[in-house]
Parts: sequence; structure tokens; C-alpha cells
Amino acid sequence: MKIKLIKAIPLLAIGIAAATSCSKHVEDIQEERVPENRVVYEVFVRNFSPEGNLKGVEAQIPRLKDLGVDVVWLMPIYELGDTGRWGPYSSPYAIKDYRKIDPDNGTEQDLRDLVSAIHANGMEIWFDWVGNHTAMDNVWVTSNPEFYTKKDGEFVHPFGGAWKDVYELNRDNEAMQDSMVNAMRYWVDEFDIDGYRCDYASGPSPELWRKASERVLKNGKRIAWLAEDSSRPSLVKNGYFDYNYCWDFQDKVMKEFAQEGISRLPELKKASELLAVRGITEGESKAPEDTIADPYGGRSRMVYLVNHDVLQDQGGSEDIVYGKYVRPLTVLQFTLYGMPLIYNGQEIQYKSGGRVSLAEKTPIDWSAPDTVTTGLIKKLTHLKHTHPALRTGAQSGLYSTLTTSADESVYAYKRASGDEEIVVMLNFGDGEADFTVAEGMAEGRYVDALTGKAMDVDAASVFRIPALDAAVFVKQK
Repeated sequence: MKIKLIKAIPLLAIGIAAATSCSKHVEDIQEERVPENRVVYEVFVRNFSPEGNLKGVEAQIPRLKDLGVDVVWLMPIYELGDTGRWGPYSSPYAIKDYRKIDPDNGTEQDLRDLVSAIHANGMEIWFDWVGNHTAMDNVWVTSNPEFYTKKDGEFVHPFGGAWKDVYELNRDNEAMQDSMVNAMRYWVDEFDIDGYRCDYASGPSPELWRKASERVLKNGKRIAWLAEDSSRPSLVKNGYFDYNYCWDFQDKVMKEFAQEGISRLPELKKASELLAVRGITEGESKAPEDTIADPYGGRSRMVYLVNHDVLQDQGGSEDIVYGKYVRPLTVLQFTLYGMPLIYNGQEIQYKSGGRVSLAEKTPIDWSAPDTVTTGLIKKLTHLKHTHPALRTGAQSGLYSTLTTSADESVYAYKRASGDEEIVVMLNFGDGEADFTVAEGMAEGRYVDALTGKAMDVDAASVFRIPALDAAVFVKQK
């Protein structure tokens, strides 16, 4: 990739502006890893390695550290149920026993070894928690049937019977809530995990999450909490969770943009500005009783292109969902707002070839990785860890949209914190874009973090970005 800076000269003559290697490369800046710049990596243990178990994950921990990962989130590794399963394997979200590891994943010692490896590499490990339902053959079905929702004396499948391999829990049963919180404490106390990503967090009672966030402590301190939810912002606002999902931004903004193309760029820009400034997506679904003003002020959310649900429900991996727009949207994901997620092979642009079912075993082929995508993500994670302007939550850098002379295909914006400025330029067009920036980009020397080149910028500068590509300019102090 080449990104050039040229300067407009009278009579339409064009000359090359100064572009030299910078004295201190962006890559050389010391990283500082704090909760406000976390990068999360989601692991589907069954598919992550040829082994399909915890040992297969442990073998790749040094590589994930080098990629720039801060948190390894394991999809559920608990013992799974068999009754009612809808594929050759059980869904990882059909839990038979909250206090046991599924034999296919390995042993307790394997988990201890994995946790030790993650911590030794300076990362955290988050578990996936399923609080709305259990497998049909969960131990509670027999020991505590009162823990479950009943209709006419019969157990109930969630979503009007759509999820046929699980039974719905009675969200208001306090004994069930207490038992679940105790099970969550078990993994923190016995295996030293650092946080939970909570599945379908709007399903269970908020009281469950209040109890969990107050009682599930590590050495007397709060652990990390991520809600798979966008409909109950009060779960974040009230402090039960540190983050929730930017679900609608992925599903209703980025995916629809990729499907309909460049004609929807104005909508993408408008939605991105709203997310960056207020943390919300227009028309985001909310429970009627949960409408709340400024729900994410000083807080944050998780942004993503793909996760396990996208691969299963939206047709497959990122190449299928986003097509030719994958590269600029990846840069958008890491630089616009929030806590970015990398999913199970996304860093090598793993191509699934189609839908990936949670009830199948389809291991990632690591033999032919896309090193260009890996290099891009490594640069973006390094930027996230070295520049406060790209932080999230209370420390989030200020966002502003920049107007360019090629706004029909280019989206440019600035993130700023103190005297630090980062300017992101995304070309969604099928052709090379030459353009100027009207205002808002201070004059001075910048380094393009994606190429390592230093460039001098003034009011007359013209930027040239290849088709479907990006630049991330860091202003030099």
C-alpha cells in the first residue's frame, strides 16, 4: 500500500511534498495498557485450533500477545448438554453444569495452565456466562426445577420455543440468582479468571447482575463485566457492566453499508459521528422501561465486525459480510470509538466460505494466513495502546468529522486528546482518491501509522489514498 501526500500548485501543476522516514517511528512509542484501551480476542475453543481444546489455545497465547490482545474471551467451556442438540456437537450455550469443564475442552489442569500462560503474557482471561437458560439436561432440572420458567407445569424453551436445546430460567427466582452468582465466584476464586462476558444480558433480571457485580470479586476488587446487549443501557449506566455491545452499529449500519455500497456513505458518516460523540446508534432498540438519557456518558461499548453470532446468522466471515470494504471498516472499528473485538481468525482474514454453525466443528486453517491483515491489526492495536486520543470511556478522545473535497467516497475524522491529534482517512471508493481537507487538520508534520512515513501538511495539501484503503495520520509534537 502506498499513500502519498501531494501539494497543489497554481495552474494545476502538481509537485511531490516532503515525505521522509520519521525520526521516531510510531511503532517505537512505548505502550501503556489500561482498561480504556483494551482489545479483546474472542476464542471459540472447538474451532480455534486443530486440537480444538484448551491446550490448542495455550499454544497460541504468545502470538496473541504479539498481535496486541489484552483480553482473551473464551466462549463457554463448561460441560455441555446433549438433549435436544441441533447439530453434531452441542451448542456452547447449552450448559449442563456451570462448575465443570466439558471433557472435549480438557481438564482443570489444562485450564490452570492456560490461565497462567495468559497472565504471564500480561493479558486477562474472561469467561462467557449464560444466565438466561441452561441445557435441557442441566443438573438443576432435577435438583432445582423451581429455578425454571414453567407453563402449564412444563419447562419452557426461550423465545417462544425457538431455542429448542435449552430451558428458560425463572429470572426472578432469588435462590437461582444466588446459586448462579456462587458458580461465577467459583471460577474467579479457583481459577483466577478476570472477568465475564454475559450472554443475552437483557434476559435475566437486572438483580442477578447487581448481585454478581457486587459479590464476584477478585482479591476483594471488581472484575470486568461485558454485556451482550444493546437494549438495556441501564445495565451499564447503573454500573453492573463496564461495557455492552454496539450491536445495532454492526447490524444496521456497517453491514447495511457494505450490502448497499457507496450510496450509503452519508448514513455511515452520520451514524459514526453519533456513536463517537454519544455512544449510541439511531433507532437502537430499547426496552420501553429502559429509556435513559446519556446512558454511555463516561462509559464505553464493544465494537466489532464479526463474532460467533455474525458467522452463524449473517452468512459467514467478514469477507462475506463486508466484501470489498473490509479494510477501511477494520480501521474504522479500531479508531472511531469503544473497545474493539477480534474474532477467532479475523486477524488472518479467515474465510469461512459460508455460515459457521455453533453446533459443528470447523477448525480454522492457519496454514495460509493473510499477513497483510495481521500486519494491519497489529498496527491498529499498537495505536490503541500508545495514543490517548483513541482511548474509550471517561478518557475518550474528542471526535470531529472533517470535510474533504471527495466526501462522496472519503470519510475523514479526527480524534484529539490534549495536544495529541490523530486524523483518519477512509477511502470507500473503487478508485484512487485525491482530495483536500477543508479545515480542522492542523498544519505540521504527521506520521502515517500504516506506512511509517512522515509528511508535512499545510492548508494547500492534497491527499491521495488508493481505492478501498485508509490512512491514519498522527500529528508530531
